[in-house]
Amino acid sequence: MTVAVALVRAVNVGGRTLRSADLRAVAGSLGCTAVTTYLASGNLVAVTDREPPALAAALEAALTDLTGFEVRVVARDLAAWDAAVARLPYPEQAAATPSKVALVAFDGPVPPDAVVDPARVDAEQVTWSGQEAYVWYPDGQGRSRLTLDVLSRAAGRTGTARNWSTVLALAALGHERAGG
Repeated sequence: MTVAVALVRAVNVGGRTLRSADLRAVAGSLGCTAVTTYLASGNLVAVTDREPPALAAALEAALTDLTGFEVRVVARDLAAWDAAVARLPYPEQAAATPSKVALVAFDGPVPPDAVVDPARVDAEQVTWSGQEAYVWYPDGQGRSRLTLDVLSRAAGRTGTARNWSTVLALAALGHERAGG
């Protein structure tokens, strides 16, 4: 059994509604235990006997059946999540304004030559690392042209982003489930 963090992409925006209670119920129906969600934006932490890619695929299929629209999920085990937290290249910015630092988790490795269209970048900074990207949005994400879709195209992968406060909260929930 392992603790997993699963991130559902693009729910509860644009009419793509997924209730947290439904997300927990689906995870439970897939054999997950100690299931919890965080906020109403598709964040799940649970204990599972599935490897992260298998958990993501099972959640995608079950949630797509439930909602009637395509649902994409990215999952990591707790060790991989902790490693992503440890690699943060913007620690000072995250400490000062965690809502302006994002972790983008992708569904596979990002090519080492991934490049964002410079026309989409103003003052933002992007650091690619394995299956993640870290983005510092000094002016906030709200009006930035460096969107998740732009980052996903550059990575050639499906990704979903969480601000640093959420990243740390999911790590804490994972450690609660791991007993430490």
